[in-house]
Amino acid sequence: MKNFKKIKQTTILFLTLFCVHFFTFAQGSYEDYVKQQQQAFTNYTQTQKENYKKYVDSLNQKYAEYLAQQWKNFELFKNDPLIKNPIPKPPIFDNSLPTPEPVEIPIIKPKPEPKPQPIEEPKPVPPPAPVDKYPIKTVFFGTTISLKEMPKSTIHLLGTSEKEVAGYWSALAKVPHYADWKNEALRLKNDLQLNEWGLYQLLNRLFLAYFPQGNENEQVFFSIFMLNQLGYRAKIGRTANELVPLIAFQNEVYNTPYFMNSADLNVKYSVINPKQKNLSSIQTCQIDYEGAKNNINMNITKMPHFAVNLKSKMLKEKQIQYNQNVVDFCVTYPCVDFSIYAEAALDEFFWKSIEAQIAPVVRNKSQEEAVNWLLNFVQNAFKYKTDEEQFGYEKWNFAEETIASEFSDCEDRSILFAQLVRRLLNMPVVLVYYPNVHLATAVKFSNPATNGDYFIIDGEKYLICDPTYINASLGMAMPNLKNVPAEVVKLKY
Repeated sequence: MKNFKKIKQTTILFLTLFCVHFFTFAQGSYEDYVKQQQQAFTNYTQTQKENYKKYVDSLNQKYAEYLAQQWKNFELFKNDPLIKNPIPKPPIFDNSLPTPEPVEIPIIKPKPEPKPQPIEEPKPVPPPAPVDKYPIKTVFFGTTISLKEMPKSTIHLLGTSEKEVAGYWSALAKVPHYADWKNEALRLKNDLQLNEWGLYQLLNRLFLAYFPQGNENEQVFFSIFMLNQLGYRAKIGRTANELVPLIAFQNEVYNTPYFMNSADLNVKYSVINPKQKNLSSIQTCQIDYEGAKNNINMNITKMPHFAVNLKSKMLKEKQIQYNQNVVDFCVTYPCVDFSIYAEAALDEFFWKSIEAQIAPVVRNKSQEEAVNWLLNFVQNAFKYKTDEEQFGYEKWNFAEETIASEFSDCEDRSILFAQLVRRLLNMPVVLVYYPNVHLATAVKFSNPATNGDYFIIDGEKYLICDPTYINASLGMAMPNLKNVPAEVVKLKY
């Protein structure tokens, strides 16, 4: 019995020592294994980065060779203005007259209806990164942004010839920290919740920060170079000795010239022409940058998160507030599809003001009463001027722009009214386009007995609501447009 106990104790001691030795060995082996895997992953990542850099370097080298070849001269075209003959002065309905008999207004070129989607109301967003996070400071639409410090570039574009442009492209691609420019642009795009047009505007601002001695031609060059590196279709154009940006958009652009690249007839390049110069042709490299496959999307699903420069305006005894920095961003837009304006996200502070000032007025009204109140508000809150009178060219406003402006025309009023109806009343609304002449809206009411001039859209009745026909109620088309066929622009609701 004593021998058995002794054997048992010896066995336990042996097993204990064995287990300690085994687990010590196993732990050491596991730690070595983890280190090996981590090193393998590091090596793999480094190899991938090096391979990607070689790939991008080859793209830039190849494109520089294309740029050095003689550029082609492209004839420029321009979309006809959607409103060629705007109403010079809004008609005023005489309320002492009897309401005209309602008619069905004919529709032309109906567009496919988007799938109904819930409207995302503006929500508070966390503040941007502290302005002192990085050492370089610059101001972007009233917002101080901080940038990582990088050596200031000393390279310059010597001229606008093919050879000089190609040389500058190669020089930019060889700047050691040019990949950091991309990272900074993407970081700030995310921080400021910019859309792709906002990213383009940001690239122009980054140039001013990193190339303080640069000129306008170099700024154009930098923005296009960076768009290409970020995967967007864009080209450098030349007219005389001036370089201009050429950008491919997902959306239609109406107030700027364009050309179709013969290398790919499905891609339309628009001239970014904020000075509205009268251009008939443009010179550019016919070949596209191989790494650029995406067109710029102009939709605004979130308004940029800029610093607050709060302004207010008294409109029909309602104090409406808006962020001037957001308005300044909206002003940069070329004319794009009407639906982009009517479906755009609203700035948080503008929406809060609408909720505080206007929502209580329409909250307990019937649909008919609420729509008529909003119609009267938009009809009478602004002075009327056509785009040609104000700017000398077409310019359409986002809702915030219209509120901030002294003047507005039919497009601006219809876009604002459509936004108010969609967001405050949650009613289906469409834009109604009378070709070359006018833009209005039509609204679907729950009560089928609601009467007035109307459209039949997908088997449903929508009553005309015209924010430019002063003092006209819902269902009242302008007399000269009562029987004129119109196009319907359907909106999400």
